Amino acid sequence: MSLRACQAYLLAAGRGRRAGGPKAWRLCEGRPLVERQLDFLRRLFPARSVAVSIQGEWLERCRALEPRAAWVPVDPDAPALAAVLALARALPMRRWTFLYHVDMRVWEPGLFRLLAARTVRIRAEAVVPVQGGRRGHPVLLSPRLRDGLLALDPARDRLDLWLRARRVAEAGVTYPCIHDNWNR
Repeated sequence: MSLRACQAYLLAAGRGRRAGGPKAWRLCEGRPLVERQLDFLRRLFPARSVAVSIQGEWLERCRALEPRAAWVPVDPDAPALAAVLALARALPMRRWTFLYHVDMRVWEPGLFRLLAARTVRIRAEAVVPVQGGRRGHPVLLSPRLRDGLLALDPARDRLDLWLRARRVAEAGVTYPCIHDNWNR
């Protein structure tokens, strides 16, 4: 499957307490991570196929970065699942959807292409990259998960635990970046 047939959800609304502030605005090579992620995603997907969870007070600043993307204000203190659900409502999961966090520097187009290629003729409901025996990000979610995902309760459910009960295909990759994030 072509990447143009997919979409992306980027989780970027967190307070970043362990990082000393919101990771979305941490500089990476002189640019905020959210801007760097957005530039990468726009090379892979049409801007209208990208949804980003953000803190409400960032809305104007983010819209200036890309007005065609879906900027979705969420409570930064809510569980990550609440942000995923908000993204799924703003940009419905009608297509395979990549999901990852703003601090995950997975800027490898080949990684996204490899995961998208794994969706052809499989019965899985998600595809995850694996390197060195460990799963990583981004996770690629099937549109078949949409209704079940939207039925989850952020107060009691977790996406990673819910996915354990689903049909998940692992894709062996040579990209160590699938385990990289700003918490390390």
